[in-house]
Amino acid sequence: MVEKEYVLGCDRAELARLEFQHTVWASQTQALWERAGLGRGQTVLDLGCGPGFTSIELARTVGPTGSVIARDQSAAFLHYLQERAAAERLDHLSVSRGPAQDLAVPNSSLDVAYSRWLLCWLPDASIVVEKVARALRPGGCFVLQEYLDWGAMKLIPRQAAFDRAVEACLNSWLAAQATIDVVERLPPMLERCGLDLEYMAPKARCGPPGSLEWRWIQEFMRDYLPKVEALGLISPTEVTAARRLLDDSSQRPSRSCVTPTVAEVIARKR
Repeated sequence: MVEKEYVLGCDRAELARLEFQHTVWASQTQALWERAGLGRGQTVLDLGCGPGFTSIELARTVGPTGSVIARDQSAAFLHYLQERAAAERLDHLSVSRGPAQDLAVPNSSLDVAYSRWLLCWLPDASIVVEKVARALRPGGCFVLQEYLDWGAMKLIPRQAAFDRAVEACLNSWLAAQATIDVVERLPPMLERCGLDLEYMAPKARCGPPGSLEWRWIQEFMRDYLPKVEALGLISPTEVTAARRLLDDSSQRPSRSCVTPTVAEVIARKR
């Protein structure tokens, strides 16, 4: 199988960024799982698991009487996950390699399917929603954390150099055929597939320099803007200006950063 490059890459820098990103959202993710009824003995799919930071937590939650299937297209990420699972003796965690669109799980075999920031990268998320719906048992649920308004990200007070960086990132998502604000299109997809929208809530976060929110955005811009520059969507001068702005703002307690707006979704199979 040919390794398909992620929009954000699969290198060590991206692995470290994803681990920190998981830390930023860990408490809200756990609360969402509890709301959905995730528990011991269940069969769970972690779709688009990446390096599997959520897969490990899901395996701990369902316990050895349950099972977790971690699905991703990156061999490097899955290898990392397998090593971690083996070290923790999580024998009930298995990996499945391939695109989410090619998911092949037996019908009515899952209690829960979970994904975070997967559907937003797909040209047609409805294919995945339909496959997940078939794989869920009646009463099972699809639990998602996806972007509702990625472009809501900003510095307060507003800064032109940062706004330009956000604009360039949004253009890179379009170039990659991503549907970054996929939650806007999600409700009719769920309904067509027999999934009832049980819960949806926007989560907008804001933090001062040094906060989890600030560090999340600062690390993202540090790692991703050079890739946007390589695509010709932002100039080297603009990248330097955005980075300097963030470094300077990190020393100013009066400033804050608003993250992209994420929506938490629980959709239950009829």
